[in-house]
Amino acid sequence: MTTAQYAAVPANAAHDILSGSSDDEGSCADHEVLREEEEREKLLAGRNGLFGSIGGKPGVKIGRKVRGVRGKKKGVRDVVQMMGGKRLGMEEGGEFGLGADSDDGANSEEGGEVDLLREKEVFDRKPRKPSVSRVLLYTVSLLTLLLLLISASLSLSHGHRPRTAPLGITKDTRFSNGTHDYMPTTLLISLDGFRADFLDRAMSPELTAMASSGLSPRWLTPAFPSVTFPNHWTIVTGLYPESHGIVGNSFWDPALEKEFFYTDPARSLQGEWWGGEPLWATAERQGVKSAVHMWPGSEANDGWGISYLDHFNSTESLKRKTARILEWLDLPLQDRPQFIAAYVPNVDVTGHKFGPNTTALNLVIREVDAMLTDLLDGLNARNLTDLINIIVVSDHGMASTSHERLIYIDEIIDMSLIEHTDGWPLYGLRPHANVNITALYETLLSETLMNQAKGKKHWDVYLRDENMPPRWHFSNNNRIAPLWVVPETGYAIVTREEYDVDAPSKGRYEPAGLHGYDNLHPLMRAIFVAKGPAFRHIYGKGIEGAVDVGVVVEEFGNWEVHRIVCESLGIGEALGGTNATIKDLAAFKAVNGWPVAEGEEEGEVGTSTIAQVGETIAPTLTATVPTGAGEGVVSIQTIPADPNPQPNPNTTQLPEPNQNEPQNHPVESPEEGEEKKSDEKNPEDMNPWEYAKWKAEKLRIALEKWWEGVWVGDD
Repeated sequence: MTTAQYAAVPANAAHDILSGSSDDEGSCADHEVLREEEEREKLLAGRNGLFGSIGGKPGVKIGRKVRGVRGKKKGVRDVVQMMGGKRLGMEEGGEFGLGADSDDGANSEEGGEVDLLREKEVFDRKPRKPSVSRVLLYTVSLLTLLLLLISASLSLSHGHRPRTAPLGITKDTRFSNGTHDYMPTTLLISLDGFRADFLDRAMSPELTAMASSGLSPRWLTPAFPSVTFPNHWTIVTGLYPESHGIVGNSFWDPALEKEFFYTDPARSLQGEWWGGEPLWATAERQGVKSAVHMWPGSEANDGWGISYLDHFNSTESLKRKTARILEWLDLPLQDRPQFIAAYVPNVDVTGHKFGPNTTALNLVIREVDAMLTDLLDGLNARNLTDLINIIVVSDHGMASTSHERLIYIDEIIDMSLIEHTDGWPLYGLRPHANVNITALYETLLSETLMNQAKGKKHWDVYLRDENMPPRWHFSNNNRIAPLWVVPETGYAIVTREEYDVDAPSKGRYEPAGLHGYDNLHPLMRAIFVAKGPAFRHIYGKGIEGAVDVGVVVEEFGNWEVHRIVCESLGIGEALGGTNATIKDLAAFKAVNGWPVAEGEEEGEVGTSTIAQVGETIAPTLTATVPTGAGEGVVSIQTIPADPNPQPNPNTTQLPEPNQNEPQNHPVESPEEGEEKKSDEKNPEDMNPWEYAKWKAEKLRIALEKWWEGVWVGDD
């Protein structure tokens, strides 16, 4: 009798069955029902059941044996408990029509006529082993179900989005948004002056959401010097400033006998200044159309052959920028650009004018974030969210300055000995030909050492060809001045003629925010946030497959961006190569233990600079990085304070900077357990055949556990 048949028995008949008040034939049928129910429940949900064993953990015993107690009569409640109670649908007042206190048969004399010895014999009987046909039936059913699941998983994993996006993409790959075809397309958006920790101010929810659901390093390291033109040109060429020649916002070229000054287009937009091959030239050379909106350097060299070029316009609104990008994406396939670069200066302009820790800057951050919201909404409306790569970068950070943090260089050396000065707030000095540069250096150095003895050292001095820090990559070009004074972050070098703090007639000191300092200083850190098909194999999907789960990778330098963009487009990199050291997107490794958990110290969580960069970090703390990917003990840099902090509820006071010269950091071997962990394959990294074999192996293990459970008798 099946469960359904048993449930259909009238209430009085059920009462007779349960109380044992039937004839011998009925009693045998009762015990047969109990035995069948016991075996069925054991298979469905018991310790050795079909589904209970798959997880590898014992299930709850449903069809357990119940031994009769001699001399005690069984009531309805006793039998219900013996048969599994509520697990068999026997809720109070349920389908059997039994109330909470319905024990009418409990004291029945007829019920006492049940042969207790026979009852004991039946209840003690061991369950029969399932027949071969039943085992085969369940095996075939299970295999069919799991094969269907594997097929569904493969179709979802490999049909909707590429699993190894950059490896399989070429510039001619076609995607469809449902109505139109799209070639691989990447948007590169620069938010000038957007410091890395601005993301922590809760003023940019859209950008923060991108970072938390896409790929981003803890920060992007700018090139030295950390000023606008050198860094924007490094981003698009993949070259250090010493390699591409834009070594500052202003500098003197002794070979050309000309001065480059970024605010003078007549001088700065000549092609002779701009070395390297920018991304738009790399793309156009390979037949990939480009569109550039106001990117520094894009107007030089007669436009570099860019298909669509927008000239700089300082008054253009953020909404117009968004509309312009979407206009390009709406062009017909044959006219549509695949690489789009756009420049947004608003954060930098406001940071200079009011300082980085002000309400004015927070307001602009909100406005820029709203622009990104409009852009992403536009992509979503066109069903392009999963087809278009979008990369948001910045060129450098920003530090507060004030009239109390000025270094008057004309009080240290005779400025009449200097023919040209380059850069700001750091100073490159080019003495006249007859001036002893070594004597100038020693004068500046002695002043530095004297101030250091007083605890007031606020700058360092370097000779380009002798002791310039190698990690800056700032010596192998004659456009770099031979003598440099590099101030401490937040300080600026001036002359009394430019600004005299004792002469109010000179007006209010400006700017309130500056950059251009040591590129490894935390206040100079920039951002890199990427989403799209070229990166999703790294950050991937969540458990439900509906929400992207972001990943934080090791920080890297902005000279890596050129190669990253080229790979996302499926094109080769620049002619002549770049200074990039990350081989490809597959080289990115997630950072464990980031961000720092609440209550932990900064030094307790591993941080490191990407190993391929070949640069060093000032060693002040040591931490273990358990990433299982080759990282060991590395030296890290503490986070110095903003040199001129201003009250702001959205910022945190940080410890003082360490001014020691950076040293090489030791790298130790990972622990044995970490090596083993790194060898484990991630399903997201498998091709379809590997993924199917991985699923089959899991199926084999599950079947072995189930088969063992089928043949093991109950205790």
